Amino acid sequence: MNVPNFLTGLRLAAVPVFVALFLSGRMAAALFVFVGAMVTDWLDGIAARMLKQFTAIGAILDPIADKLLGLSAVVLLCLTHRLPRWLLWMLVFRELCIFSAIAILTRTGRSYAIRPTRFGKYATAFLAATSIFALVQGAREVEPGPLLIALALIAAQCIVVSWAQYLAIFIALMRRPPQAA
Repeated sequence: MNVPNFLTGLRLAAVPVFVALFLSGRMAAALFVFVGAMVTDWLDGIAARMLKQFTAIGAILDPIADKLLGLSAVVLLCLTHRLPRWLLWMLVFRELCIFSAIAILTRTGRSYAIRPTRFGKYATAFLAATSIFALVQGAREVEPGPLLIALALIAAQCIVVSWAQYLAIFIALMRRPPQAA
């Protein structure tokens, strides 16, 4: 156990806490937990680079924690009509495409490195900002407005561009011959 993996573990543990708080109507507390978890995401990356503590388990758990936290927030916010459902469907479509591509690459014996694209990072950042803004509005009992929709549209654009980037990477990897076993 190292510092970055500990922070990632905290983020994973925060997901059910966030969901429970949200579902119990404690929006301010859910917002606090969500923001705290996002801070651990930022800190674990800094800690890994500064301390040079990179592990195989960290490389797997970090994106899983990110996706669980982000997806749980978007699902809950869409189900409570704080975010438009089309944003959720776009996100789910992109994630299914990525997981399908990984499965195909693995099944066909092609090697790949799992790394987020620049627009994948932008999509994550704008989804987080959109979720935080929607949670703030929920905590203040304010109806979603045009600024929230604008943030959702920017996040959606980043999702589409990142999907295209991942698709291009997948196509390039599929054009390579399979690795010898």
